[in-house]
Amino acid sequence: MTTIPFSAGLNPPRTVLPPGAVDTHHHVYDARYPLAPGVTRMVPDASLAHHTRLRARLHVARNVIVQPSAYGTDNRLTLAATAEGGAASRAVVVVAPDTPEPALRRMALLGARGARLNLLSPGSALGVEAVGPLGPVLAGLGWHLQIFASPGVIADQAEALSALPCPVVFDHLALLPPDGFAGHPAWAVVSGLLAAGRAWVKLSSPYALPPGRLGGLIQALVAANPRQIVWGTNWPHPNAVGHVPDDAALVDLFATHIPPEHHTAVFATNAARLYGFAA
Repeated sequence: MTTIPFSAGLNPPRTVLPPGAVDTHHHVYDARYPLAPGVTRMVPDASLAHHTRLRARLHVARNVIVQPSAYGTDNRLTLAATAEGGAASRAVVVVAPDTPEPALRRMALLGARGARLNLLSPGSALGVEAVGPLGPVLAGLGWHLQIFASPGVIADQAEALSALPCPVVFDHLALLPPDGFAGHPAWAVVSGLLAAGRAWVKLSSPYALPPGRLGGLIQALVAANPRQIVWGTNWPHPNAVGHVPDDAALVDLFATHIPPEHHTAVFATNAARLYGFAA
């Protein structure tokens, strides 16, 4: 077995993932596509072909390509890679609230099923003011709004998030602090929306969280609503600083804290519902 770019290790996970497993969060990068204005940091090329090799190592059947902030609202690369992936691939794009409906429907035909707001990285294309206006636009398409935000922003935007007419998906465990998460104001927002079936949380990018005991947070999120939790690699790990994660080890880390009776839901069938994969 050969190495895979941006992923340490060679072995598959100890966890046997269920048939139809979905990596719900990864990116593609290609230097031939221009960076968004104000973006100066470029992740080295990371192609769908590289990720396909990672999927084979992890025994993952399907994937969701998430538009990286580096390209702003220029979704050409993400949609081209999604089309390349065919029926096994879906996309989450970045769009402005005033994007014409025909353009959005063309993206849907190419596999887009949601739109992302990055409320954390400097220079992102859209800010918190887009949360409310995007809701009706996405609801009309049957899409969701994916949020990458600090717990503080999630707490501050509780009213707007609760009022959204479309589902909301929180990136990267909602960036909740592993130690003391239950006392953070964002926990009430995230867990309440989960329990109501109006939000989803991605188990991904644990290295983006403050240090702490991750198991309790994972268990609490799954317990809040095991039908609304999905998993992703976050490959090629653009926010992993100073190390290259072992994706197989990360699968095992999450699986250890997910009750076995919920493995199929978290790793496969929940994502099939969210992204419209065939059962």
